[in-house]
Amino acid sequence: MGRGSHNRQLLEAYRGWSVHSQELLRISVTLSSPGDALLALWKVQRSQLSDIITLALKCSLRIQEEYGVRETEVGLTLRVKIGLSAGHISKVVVGDNKHQYFLVIGRAVDEVRLAQNLAKASEVILSPNCWELCNRNMIEIERIKDQRAMKVGNVECTISETEFDEFFWKCTEYLQHYPTGESDNGRLRFLLHLALLFQIDDNQPLEYLSELRPVTIVFVNLQFDESANTLHLCKAIHDANVKISNIIHVFSGKINKVFMFDKGCTFLCVFGLPGDKQADESTHALDSAFKIFNFCSETLMKIKLVSIGVTSGPVFCGVVGHRVRHEYTVIGQKVNLAARMMMYYPGLVSFAIFA
Repeated sequence: MGRGSHNRQLLEAYRGWSVHSQELLRISVTLSSPGDALLALWKVQRSQLSDIITLALKCSLRIQEEYGVRETEVGLTLRVKIGLSAGHISKVVVGDNKHQYFLVIGRAVDEVRLAQNLAKASEVILSPNCWELCNRNMIEIERIKDQRAMKVGNVECTISETEFDEFFWKCTEYLQHYPTGESDNGRLRFLLHLALLFQIDDNQPLEYLSELRPVTIVFVNLQFDESANTLHLCKAIHDANVKISNIIHVFSGKINKVFMFDKGCTFLCVFGLPGDKQADESTHALDSAFKIFNFCSETLMKIKLVSIGVTSGPVFCGVVGHRVRHEYTVIGQKVNLAARMMMYYPGLVSFAIFA
């Protein structure tokens, strides 16, 4: 079994722009060795945050108990670090009438990143705001030197098992469920790659979408000035998204995802997905990277720094996640290398490709 395919199975075991504001609890689960991160969130009312934080902590400790440190068959050691934050965020949809991308921004996103960065293997860290909002009587904590975040020791269950079951079901009643219909399916098609839509429309099993294939990865990181507010960020990210899409579309490149979890905003672009293979793919990707760098550096509102990493090689391309919530993504050493180059060489276009 290839390393990319093995990582996918392990990940599954853990498992025009518009703006909408929400109160959310956000949990970050980081698999530290491969550098992969999973993000989960609960949409709740502010009055329900304390109960849902307790529920999320129970889930986090269960994850650490079962998967905190795990040796794999291909020689990797997975160490899980978990950070939790709670508070107000904005959900943002960027893109055009052909392709759209969803991301969340706000203080809670920044805090969950900082919390998981403070965590060591098998630890759960609460952000300062999460600690303020939680039920402190049920949580054992250990203070972190020179930090306002707290390390969780345990969640004390001061009620009986029957009462806790009632508490659990009360929490699940808070959470909104979103059954999909035909109208929802139509809107979701804007989020999918065209070649995948053809396969889905042909009723092909999802496992047939998974494969190891050579691709070229382009990671683009945008860091903004501290004075940038939500509207500044939304406008800049939308403009960047449209321009990046137009640049890479000429060479059949695709934006796989857009996210705000790491510092700033990051675009993961892929050349060579099913149905998009071209000659001189790496050369086209590198040429696109320089065009993206010049546009973002010179044009975007409140931009502070643009960093791009480009790599090429075999990666896992396929469906990852639970059967009711999954996505098409790319996983592998070349993906991780591009991300690391992007962060280790700020303000530059760095590359490790093979023509």
